[in-house]
Parts: sequence; C-alpha cells; structure tokens
Amino acid sequence: MTTANTPYSHLATLMAQYSEQRTTGSVVDYKDYASLQRELQALDLKEGAQDWGSIWALVDTYLKYSVKTAHPQYFNQLWAGQSEPALVGSVIESLANTSMYTYEVAPVATLIENEVLSRFRSVFGFASGEAQVTTGGSNSNYLSLLLALHKKFPELKQQGLNNLPNVAVFVSAEAHYSMDKAMVMSGIGLDSLVKVPVDETGVMLMPELEALINQSILDGRVPVSIIGTAGTTVRGAFDNFTRIAEIAHAHDCWFHIDGAWGGGVAFSAQTRTLLAGSEMADSLSWDGHKMLGVPLMCGVLFVREQGHFDRVCNLGDTSYIFHSGAERQDLGPYSLQCGRRVDMFKMWLEFVYYGEQGLEARINHFMQLSELAETIIKDEPTLELQSTRWINNICFRSKHPDTINANDFNKTVRERLYQQGQSLVNIAYLGDDLTIRLIITNKDVTEQDIRQFFQNWLACAASVEEELLQCA
Repeated sequence: MTTANTPYSHLATLMAQYSEQRTTGSVVDYKDYASLQRELQALDLKEGAQDWGSIWALVDTYLKYSVKTAHPQYFNQLWAGQSEPALVGSVIESLANTSMYTYEVAPVATLIENEVLSRFRSVFGFASGEAQVTTGGSNSNYLSLLLALHKKFPELKQQGLNNLPNVAVFVSAEAHYSMDKAMVMSGIGLDSLVKVPVDETGVMLMPELEALINQSILDGRVPVSIIGTAGTTVRGAFDNFTRIAEIAHAHDCWFHIDGAWGGGVAFSAQTRTLLAGSEMADSLSWDGHKMLGVPLMCGVLFVREQGHFDRVCNLGDTSYIFHSGAERQDLGPYSLQCGRRVDMFKMWLEFVYYGEQGLEARINHFMQLSELAETIIKDEPTLELQSTRWINNICFRSKHPDTINANDFNKTVRERLYQQGQSLVNIAYLGDDLTIRLIITNKDVTEQDIRQFFQNWLACAASVEEELLQCA
C-alpha cells in the first residue's frame, strides 16, 4: 500500500495504466444517476481518515465511470483526445502550483506566456495588438463585450450603467449562447441582443444585419458591437468577416469574432482562407483546448489595438501584489482574473513538440476525416446530410419510415449507442429538426475509427427501427 508520504509513485503508475486503457473498451461504463450515486455511496469513505487507500478507491471509481474523451469513438464535443506534451505541461502546472499574476512568482511562466501569445498574435493577424489568456470562449466573449462598451462609453468606468443609453449588440442567430450570458453579466440585458438570421449554410445574412442596425437606430438604440462567428457550434459556419468589418466601421461598432472553435483553421494553409477579413476585427477569441487538443482550459482573447485590457482590468489598489516598477512585467493587471493557471505552458510544450508543421498536419487530418464522413453519409441510402459541411462539424441523421418520428428515432439511436458505450456523439437542432452533430477533433482518430462509427450507427439504427415498427 502506498504510504501517506509517497503518493507520487502510485499516481505515476495509475496515469500510465489509464493512458494505455483510454482508447480501448467502451467509451463509457454507463450508469444512470441513481445507480452511480449508489456506487459512490458504497465506497463508505470517511472524511479526515488520512487513508491513501480510500483516496485511491475514489480515484479508481472516478476513472472507471468517467467518459473516455480520448477514445476513438468519442465525437461528442468540440474537444477530444489527449496530447502527451500538453498533458505533461498540465501536470507540471499543478506540481509547481504557480499563479500568473506577477513576474515575481511566475518568472519562467511569464516569459513563456509572452512568447506564445506573440507567436499566436501573428498567426491570427493581430501582431501589433495585445492578447490575454482566459478560461475559454465564454470568458473571452464576455470580456470582448466589456471592451466594446468601455470604448464606446468611456464614462461607464466611473458612472456605471446609470446614464447609459439603450444599446444594441448584433450576433448571428446561430451564435454561441455565451453571448446571451455576456449580455446578462454585463448588465445591459437580453433585450439589447439582436439575433440576425442566417442562410441555409448557417452564415449571417448581411442585408438583414444592415436592416436590423438601421432599425435599432430608428428605435433610439446605439449600436455597440457586431459579433461574427468563425465556426458556429452546430454547423461550423464562418461569417463574412470582410463585409462585417465594413458595416461595423460605418456604424462605429466594435467588431468581435468568436473563433473559439473554428479559429484553429488559422494553423493550416488549406483552411486559413476561411478567416479572410478577420484581421480587421477589433477582437477575436480562440480556444487552444478545442481544435488543437491541449488539455482544458486554454483560451485566448486577441485585441487589434493596445490599451483596452488596461482600461477595463487594471483597477483598484493593487500595491500589495503589483509592486512599483514591475507593472509591465506583471500580467495580472491586464487580466479579467487575478489568480489563474499557467495555461500557456502546456500550449508551449505542444508547440515545441509538434511545431507549426505538426499543427498544420493535424488540422488537415481533421478535414480529411471529415470529408470521408461526408462521403459515407452521401453514399449511404439510409443517411442524409442536413447542412453544408464547412470544417469538421458534420450534421446528419438517419432517414426513417413515415410512421416514425424523425427526431425521436435519431435521438433514441444516439442514446442507445451512448448507454452501450459503443460511440458518443451529440445532438443539436436546426430549426425544429434534430441533427446528429459529429465532431472530429481527436488527433489519434483514424479512417477506420470513422468507418467504425458509422457501422455502429447503422446497426443500431436498424435495430431501433425494427423495434419501433413492431410497436406501431
């Protein structure tokens, strides 16, 4: 038994065993909520027991019933897989237990973060601007809205919302829900969020955007920000950034791009053109833990001009932590947070290990697999593609007899595959139609894994259809 003073050797062994098993067997050993709750209660753990045996029992149970997000049949979210160099970085982050607010406590980490962000500013076309590490896309999108409001209304910093006019913020009808949350958290409210219709491929319609801006002005509102999307959550669609930039400039609006998911296409020459015009945005959010696959979390907000983070985040009496003469070495004053993890260390190890060519090859690999998935769907008479494929989001569903409800049928197939631990894929809605949203973002997934997914799906769909027809 591992003693209380030496847990690390056991931890190393456990990590090695889990890493070997994470791609084999079932995606998940599924139990419903009540059953899993009973399983945990059966451990009969005593608080304060100071017993490493109890700790490892809980860890074993946690890993046993957790979803294997590195499994080649996990296609559920906008992140998946496991990168070994970045995993090492993530472990070292916790081992060193450093916080990223001052150079004094994070000297190496500060230099690394500045270097990584400098590299990535150039990748995304913000070389002369600034960048800040965030907890992810939701946090970045919220911060971008704060930057937009404070640029438009400098008096907001002192006076708050009291004298603020009615405002309007414009987003795609298929934008991420974090924009709704940002409106609430900023205090300007959901009534100020204007959702712009999209075309049949998921792209924001420019004539409708202009019409809605003009209508908001007639209604006495002040347009503040337009948010475009690089890779919408469901379809993976890219808005027309060049045209949005022109409209935003004409109406003195902050132009933000939510590229948390699709921004990763910047790392490949084959896909980079999807971001055409993004360099004209005032800000862009991107998550390294999504398409590039570093461990959660690893978000960045890029800003085209310097000084915006300082205006919104550098506040209050901080003499206890940010000492005289060190401000420009300290990163804390320009962050929405105070304490935060050294997330760019794992990103840096990823970059050092794979290099730009390795990251480009990864993005290209995802696109090749996505093209294969699209071809399989088009060639299979019982499947149908429900939307244009932009990147590595594939929206499809099984066809069905007229006597069976399409949404219920496809949802049942998805749930059964999940509960049986065969494959885990997500659902979404395009209007009233349920769609199966297949996301390919695990660097270790192969063509055979994609074919296996569709074999699993088709076999399960045939079984469910037979059962439903017998019950009809």
